[in-house]
Amino acid sequence: MKKILTLLVFLLICACLNAQTMHTLIFVNTQENTEWGGDRTKDRTEDFVNMKDFFTQIANKIGYTNDMRAHKLQQDFTSTMVDQEINRLNVGKNDIVVFYYSGHGANFGNDVWPTLDLIDKGYWQTDILRKLKEKCMNGNSFKPKLLLCIADCCNNVFDGRNVGSFSPELNAAAIKKLFTGFAGRYTITMSASIKGQYSLSDLEDGTLFGIALREAVSECSTSNATWENVLESAKTRTKKMAKPYIQEPQYSIKISGDPFDD
Repeated sequence: MKKILTLLVFLLICACLNAQTMHTLIFVNTQENTEWGGDRTKDRTEDFVNMKDFFTQIANKIGYTNDMRAHKLQQDFTSTMVDQEINRLNVGKNDIVVFYYSGHGANFGNDVWPTLDLIDKGYWQTDILRKLKEKCMNGNSFKPKLLLCIADCCNNVFDGRNVGSFSPELNAAAIKKLFTGFAGRYTITMSASIKGQYSLSDLEDGTLFGIALREAVSECSTSNATWENVLESAKTRTKKMAKPYIQEPQYSIKISGDPFDD
């Protein structure tokens, strides 16, 4: 009996040690100052709820533990809280790390990626990505299988449009292939628009890019479940929904064991 108990404890420890985790940091400002163009409570709340549910479903589909820390109150919408959450990350080998931001943003000419408009200061997406990468390194080894850094914000007002509600139905095999079924290690950076453009939002259903990204992921099949295909689809969908305005998302995909490679 003691041998059986010892074996069960050993197997349990092994299972815990080998368990993979999706670490998801979500920052959505549901209490934006109305001086920026009206009350954004409704659409930002939709972003918050939809993205929490979306990444929860992803973790469930690929069999990962879901370590999610989501912030929506304005007092949490600070660079201090972003740094605190990044520093709290405990990333294991082949884990997945996601950073998602929905709020105001602008481009101050640093590079093609936006600066996020937090309460205490602007936080350049490139700096957030750098800190995430540093936290994910173990010597010269990059630990996570996949790192996503998403800025769903303007990169340069909008009265909203009816884009319709969307509840994704995720194909487990396709999702597993997209998030874990690839050689090497991926670092993917996304922003909702290119330099010089606004990021548009439906005042009922949330950001156009967020809607397009969830649609693109949910509608991919195992035959086309690559990040290149999904992000091109999200770009096309965003541009179509934004008409007659112009909004073109951008992304960068790096495939390497070293996320600092150019």
